[in-house]
Amino acid sequence: MIDFLALGVSHQVGGCTDDGRPSVCRGLAAQVEADGRLIVILPASSGFEVLAAVRQNRRVAVNFTLPETYKSISLLGRDAEVQRVGGEFRALIDDRYVKFRDQLEAHGIPKSYTAAYYETPDDDLAAIRFTAFSARNQTPGPDAGGALELKG
Repeated sequence: MIDFLALGVSHQVGGCTDDGRPSVCRGLAAQVEADGRLIVILPASSGFEVLAAVRQNRRVAVNFTLPETYKSISLLGRDAEVQRVGGEFRALIDDRYVKFRDQLEAHGIPKSYTAAYYETPDDDLAAIRFTAFSARNQTPGPDAGGALELKG
């Protein structure tokens, strides 16, 4: 998982309110922390609905997809915490941006497309930290939806 996150994956972050209203937004970067929890960084301005849902019930779903192969992994958490992080993760975001951008550029998507999203100002950055309790292979094919073993 640690290696996969560093390859330039896309990040789709989802939440659902207690009354069943789903929301989703795009994340910018993620990494596994020393304590085994995952941290996902996203713009608060475009992820406000997801952040509100996570604050409400601490549940989160994140899907990571590698554009060049469509390999996808989904993780679920039920102990998620939201916080503003400022520029603390700017180097991580910049690293993930370059790797993601280069994959999309190989398929004809211009740098300007990805640059616009990754240029989120530091004062708009938020983080969701959580422990994954469930992991699923979401890569298209016969094993899609299959459970993946979590090692802690």
